[in-house]
Amino acid sequence: MATILYFGCLPDLVGRGEETFFLPKTVKTVANLLDYLRQRGDQWQAGLNEQLVTVTVNKEFKDMEAEISDQDEIAIVSKGLGR
Repeated sequence: MATILYFGCLPDLVGRGEETFFLPKTVKTVANLLDYLRQRGDQWQAGLNEQLVTVTVNKEFKDMEAEISDQDEIAIVSKGLGR
């Protein structure tokens, strides 16, 4: 299972600091993951604006096209709220 960690304003905004789940088959990149998470609602959409987040995969900074898998630790840091 992938471990997703939330930092910055995200824990307060989405109500959790981390979660672990199997990635859907459609989630193959960081951008896919953010799209998937944004489907959860308005708070997720506001906090996961691609222009306002930094992402690490297994403690290495990655861009939005980086591939991810169920064995990864993915940290998402929001630098603010998108509107």
